[in-house]
Amino acid sequence: MRNILYILLFGLAVCLLAASCGGGSQARREALLDILTSTSTDGQTDFARLDSLEQAAPDAGEHEQVVRRLVRAWLTAFETQQAAPDSVTAPLVAYLEKHGTPRERVRALLLHGMGLERRGNAADAQLAYQKALRLARQGGDSTQVLLCWMRLGELYLIRTELRSEAAKAYGNAMRLAEQLGDASRLSSCHANLGRLYIAALPGDSLYDRWQEGVAHYRKAAELAHEAGDEFNEMVAKYELATLYMHRQRPYEALPLLQETKDFGLRTFPDQKGATLFSLITVFLQLDRPDSAQVYIDQALALPAHQNNIRYHVYEMLFQYYQAKKRPDLAAWAADSLFHYQPAAARQQVSTQVAEIKEKYANDQLSEDHARVSRQRDDIILISLAVAVALLIVIVFGRKAYRDRLHRREQQLHEKDQTINTLQTNLEEEKAHTEEVTGRLSEMETREQELSHALTNDTELMQRLRREPKFLGEEDWEKLKAVTDRVYNGFTTRLHEHCPQLSEVYIRYCVLIKLGFTVSQIGILMAVAPSSVSQQKSRIKKRLQQAEGCTLAEGESLDEWLGRF
Repeated sequence: MRNILYILLFGLAVCLLAASCGGGSQARREALLDILTSTSTDGQTDFARLDSLEQAAPDAGEHEQVVRRLVRAWLTAFETQQAAPDSVTAPLVAYLEKHGTPRERVRALLLHGMGLERRGNAADAQLAYQKALRLARQGGDSTQVLLCWMRLGELYLIRTELRSEAAKAYGNAMRLAEQLGDASRLSSCHANLGRLYIAALPGDSLYDRWQEGVAHYRKAAELAHEAGDEFNEMVAKYELATLYMHRQRPYEALPLLQETKDFGLRTFPDQKGATLFSLITVFLQLDRPDSAQVYIDQALALPAHQNNIRYHVYEMLFQYYQAKKRPDLAAWAADSLFHYQPAAARQQVSTQVAEIKEKYANDQLSEDHARVSRQRDDIILISLAVAVALLIVIVFGRKAYRDRLHRREQQLHEKDQTINTLQTNLEEEKAHTEEVTGRLSEMETREQELSHALTNDTELMQRLRREPKFLGEEDWEKLKAVTDRVYNGFTTRLHEHCPQLSEVYIRYCVLIKLGFTVSQIGILMAVAPSSVSQQKSRIKKRLQQAEGCTLAEGESLDEWLGRF
C-alpha cells in the first residue's frame, strides 16, 4: 500500500512539472504569435524580441523550435518584401493548424487572413477570419473572439457594400471589449466605427448622421487616453479632424490638426505629405491662404517620390482660386499642375490652361474698359451730386435762417408782453398784499381788545384785578372756564401739547395768558414774586422738551402763551 502511494505521489509531481514546463512553453509560443500579429499590424519586424525568447529557452521543445524557425523565416520575408509570401505563410499556418493548440490555430488563421487581405484576396481572407471566429467560439476564448470580430470589421470596412456588416462586427467587438475591460481595443472599435462616417457619401444613410461619427471618435480618444495609448489617441483625433474637414467644419478641424501634427510627423514621416495636405485644406476652407502658404511651401519641398502630394496641392489651389474668381492665380496653379499630371491628362489640362488664360485676358480687357467707363460716370455723377447738394444747402440754409429770425422776433415780442403782464400783476398783488396785511393787523388788534374785554367783563376778573387774593378751587374752575371759552379751549390744548405740565403749571399759564403781572400772580398763587419767575422758567423748559416744541429761540414764555 505504501509503494502504491509513493508511485501516485511521484506521478503527481511529474504531472505538475510537465504542466509547469508546458505552461512556460505555451507562454513563449503566445509571445511568438504576438510578434507576427504586431508585425502584420504596424509593419515593424521585431527580431530583438524573437532573439530574447530563443535565449530565454535554448533547449525548448520540438514544437516551439519549429514555430521559432517558421516565425524567423516569416519575419525575414516580411522585412525584405514588406509582406510574407504564401510560400512562407502557408507552412506556418499548416503546421499550427495541425499541431498547435486551439489558441494557436486561431492566431494562425488570423495571420493567414491578414496575408490574404494584404494581397487583395478579400473573399478568402473573410473565410479564414470566419473559420477562426468559429474555432475561438468553440474554445470559449473571449479574447480570441474579440480579435476575430475586429479583423472581420476591418475587412468589411473597406468594402462599400459591407459597411452595415462592419458596424455589426464592431458592435460585437465593443461588447466583448467592455466585458473584458480592454480599453485599448474598445478605443480601436470606436475609431473604426468613426471611419464608417468618413467614408460615407451623399445619399448614404450615414452621411447625414456624421455627428455619430464625431461621438465615436471622441470616445475613442478618451478611452485611449485613459489606457495611456498615445498612438490610438492621436490617430483618433487626427481622423476626427478629417471628418470635420470633409463636412466643411474647419473651425473644429484646425485645433485637432494642430494638436496631432507634431505626433504625426514624428511617428509617420512617410505620411508627412498627408498631414500637410490636411492643414492646407483646412486653412483654405477658412479662407486664410497666407496661413496655408506656410504648409504649401513645406509640401512642395517634399522628396520627389511624393510628387502625388504636389499634384493634389496644385489641384486644390486651382479649384480654390477658380471658386474665388481669380483666373490669374488659377492659371498659375493649372500651369504648375501640368508638370505633375499623368501624360494622358496633360492635353486636357493644357486646354484648360489656355481657356483660363484667354478668359483671364478677356476679363482683364473688359474690366479695364468697364473701370474707365465707371470712373468717367462716377466723376460726372459726383460733380452733379455736389452741385445739387450745394444748391439745396444754399436754398434750405437761407430759408432756415429767415425762419429762425422770424421765430426769434416772435419770441422777443411774446416775452415783452409776458414781462408787461407780470409787472402789472405784481403791482396788483403788492397792493392787495398791503391791503390784506393792514386788515389782518387791524383784526388782530381788535381780537386782542375783544379777548381782553371778554375776560375783564366778568365779575371774577374785575374783582381779581381790583383786589387780588389767593384763589380757591371754585374760583379756579371759573377762571379756567372763562379762559377756555374766550381762547378756544386753551387749557385742554395746552395739556395735549405738553402732557408733562401739572395742574399747578397749567394755572400759572392761565394767569399769564390773562395778562396778570408777576406780583398779581404771586398773590393769586400765594407765593413770592421770585418764586413766580422760577416757575415760569420751569414751565418754559417743560415746553421746550415737549415733542413738536414751537418756542422760537429767545422767545419768552409770555410771548409764546400770548400767541398759543
